[in-house]
Amino acid sequence: MLLLVAIVAALVRGDRVLRLGTIGAATTAVPWALCSATATFTDDPETATRLLRLGNGPIALVGPSLLLVLLGVSGQLERHRWIARIAGALGFVLLVACWATDWTIAGVHRIPAGTFYSTPGPLTSLHFLQLAIWLGTGIVIARRSTSGGERRRLVQMLVGVLALGTVGATDLLLVYDVAGFFPVAWLSAGIAGGIALYYELRSDLLRPQGFDRDVFVELVAFAIGIVVVAGVLLVLGHGAAVAIATLASLVFTIALGVAWTLTRDRPVRIARERALEQFVASAPDLDTEPRIAAGLAALWKQIAIELRTLYRLDGEQLVPVGPPVDGAPRALDADIATWLVDHGEVLAAGDLGTMRLGPLRGKLEQLVASGGATLIVPLIDRGTLVGLVEADHGAALREDERGLVVESSRTAARALTYLALARTAARERETAREVEVAEAMRLHASASRDDELGRWSVHAEYRSAARTTGAGWSATLLDDGRLAVLVTEAQAHGVPAALATAALTGAFAAATTSRGRLELDELLLLLRASAEGVVRGGEPVAAFVAVLDADADRLSWATAGHPGAVLVGPLPEGDLASSGNARLPIEAIGGGGGRLGASLDVATRGTTKLVAGMQLVIASTALRGDDDAWRARIRELAFAGQRLPALLVEASLRGGEPAEDLLAVVVRRRAERKSQVAIAPA
Repeated sequence: MLLLVAIVAALVRGDRVLRLGTIGAATTAVPWALCSATATFTDDPETATRLLRLGNGPIALVGPSLLLVLLGVSGQLERHRWIARIAGALGFVLLVACWATDWTIAGVHRIPAGTFYSTPGPLTSLHFLQLAIWLGTGIVIARRSTSGGERRRLVQMLVGVLALGTVGATDLLLVYDVAGFFPVAWLSAGIAGGIALYYELRSDLLRPQGFDRDVFVELVAFAIGIVVVAGVLLVLGHGAAVAIATLASLVFTIALGVAWTLTRDRPVRIARERALEQFVASAPDLDTEPRIAAGLAALWKQIAIELRTLYRLDGEQLVPVGPPVDGAPRALDADIATWLVDHGEVLAAGDLGTMRLGPLRGKLEQLVASGGATLIVPLIDRGTLVGLVEADHGAALREDERGLVVESSRTAARALTYLALARTAARERETAREVEVAEAMRLHASASRDDELGRWSVHAEYRSAARTTGAGWSATLLDDGRLAVLVTEAQAHGVPAALATAALTGAFAAATTSRGRLELDELLLLLRASAEGVVRGGEPVAAFVAVLDADADRLSWATAGHPGAVLVGPLPEGDLASSGNARLPIEAIGGGGGRLGASLDVATRGTTKLVAGMQLVIASTALRGDDDAWRARIRELAFAGQRLPALLVEASLRGGEPAEDLLAVVVRRRAERKSQVAIAPA
């Protein structure tokens, strides 16, 4: 039974630490079983003593091996590695003491059944109590740190093993010649082996991943080697020990080399290979992150893996991209990202207990606990972590299932990399267009900064933001001497804003160059068709439109979502420019229309008297700021003449680079000059 437990643990591909602990516990008890049974066949006290010392020595390592299993399954191995080391070291010391001295097995004596049994030495009790001491220590640690049902069942199983060990410990009464007839430890060990075998085959004790063919080949080679060596011994009999040992070593070396050759080039098995091929073939069609997540979810569902969330790595942030996509981004520690790339495999929550992680253990456990998933699949492309997948799987992944997850995650990582490159290229194209548009608007602004149109002078100053908001202006002298002015401000950034401004400015130019008298209402009607819907998201363009009539001393205006304009001056009669700033009249016109960017068909309209000496000042939203500060600035700079727009913009630039376009337009009526006769009439 003990050999069967060890062989099954060796043939099940699973957690290496748990397999090692299980194999160690079984194999260290096997010499005791064989030698104790053989000792019952002899009537020679010396032979019986040698056999009992040989078999009972490794018993000191059974307890440390079971402790290793308990620490591994409870996830406490790394935190209590020092306990495992102490247990192993103490067990090894007791093993050597049992083999080399008579402190553990002092000799033998006959028991009532008539066979020889051990006579105790000074270390006998300590030697056999190693099983109870370390098994009890492991149970205490496991009960404090585990809560899962499977782990609780494992602890219950080991408590049963401890109880069976207690029953077997009654054989110490025979050792000390107190009571008893025949040893019963073989019965307790057999039952414990049967329980262990059940848990190996019917539970997740070893976190099984499938059948380990490599170990099977090595075991077959080992068995063949034993048969060959046994045959040599039968032929040579009691030959030279050195020659027999040399021949046996040669046989086992050849057998091991053949086994490694057979297993070295074995291809990795992959579950659902046909489905994986279809997923890889569909990679070019995975043009969005949600489609990548949906493809992975459909593929993994075939092996009972439920995909929870796919994350895209953006800098040091994990951004959920599907499904669902409404979660908040999570920070990913740089050390964890590096470890995931170096590890390069699927990370199961159950595997953390036996992995050597050092200072990263807490961070990795927090990463797993924060999402609540049992599987973490890193998406790695060309040695770079590009994403992460959280998923759930009821048991440990088998070898072929793990192969499917690894191969499909590589395809998903490549798809994410392609999407990231596509987004970068799109941003670069957009940036190039932004620069081109900003440069074109700058050139347009510099070309039309100052203009004299009939009886009017127009002065402007413009500074474009990094991403233009489409602030622009246009002025046209109508056929009858009136001046039409348009100032715009789009409610978007970049190319859409520039296109919106261009559309409205073009419509204004076309409308104001037509023959015949053009009224404000007619101009608004012509502009409306070009203004509506030219900006993405359905937001129209904010605009201020004015028609200045010098003959009628009248200003007709309309504003749609624009902050409007102000009429400045003139100074009251008798005031000087140097002392009359505080009394300078400033009249606000427009400044509304419902909301910023309101439609031209609901524009606020009005008519204002236009007096000689007045200045019409129109500014963008970013330039105006607070109304009181804006009025104070205008009063301070009102007498700067044609430099007024430049001074207004420069004052705003002192606060740093603008986030939105800065535009100031000043319109004033030119002074009329009467012509004089150069030569008097005769």
